[in-house]
Amino acid sequence: MFTITEIYNNIPGDSRLKTEWGFSCYIKEAALLFDTGGDAAVLASNMAALGIDPADIRTLVLSHDHWDHIGGLAAVLGRNPDLDVYLLDTFSDETKTAVQSVARMHIVRDWQEIAPGIFSTGPLAGAIPEQALALEGADGFFIITGCAHPHISTIIEDVRGHGTVHGAIGGFHAVSNTDRTALRTLPYLAPSHCTDALALIIGENAERCRQGGVGAHHTVQTKRK
Repeated sequence: MFTITEIYNNIPGDSRLKTEWGFSCYIKEAALLFDTGGDAAVLASNMAALGIDPADIRTLVLSHDHWDHIGGLAAVLGRNPDLDVYLLDTFSDETKTAVQSVARMHIVRDWQEIAPGIFSTGPLAGAIPEQALALEGADGFFIITGCAHPHISTIIEDVRGHGTVHGAIGGFHAVSNTDRTALRTLPYLAPSHCTDALALIIGENAERCRQGGVGAHHTVQTKRK
């Protein structure tokens, strides 16, 4: 089982947590952090409130090189000397240098298993290069996006090249009609962060939408080995 907690989001949720623009979530079983939000102090505060010790984070995956997804890096970098960080080659030299100085940096160039049952899509084509995560569940892949700048429909189609897609959470930026059609095929949705058509998507998928926002929890049942 994978337990996913949204620990940084501009959508309100858990009253114990601070709400600021950005996105980050934590996969407990893999000790994996996806993105860091926009502010290190906010990320650190929310992790403390949730009982997440940054020194225990083994893997960090950065979706794309925008401030609201990498701005909290200082709350994580340097806390665990064995930290592995996965990012795209299109990230700035400044970001790469910051990561390399205190962690093992890995450039993701294609579909790749980051941790057991957790895959990166690799760089997705678009004006803003981005990677997403795909968690292998019993009912299909569960997608986690930062902003989905390449479009959520593109990400869903890419992941479907590797198997059935069951759900998607995170930011769905600049939703098109094609995106809306693709989202209607998924049994589980939790849009948040930069989803500019949030009310529309929730309305069209009310029975299949879960609450996204800071503190939201999502569970993915995994295949029995």
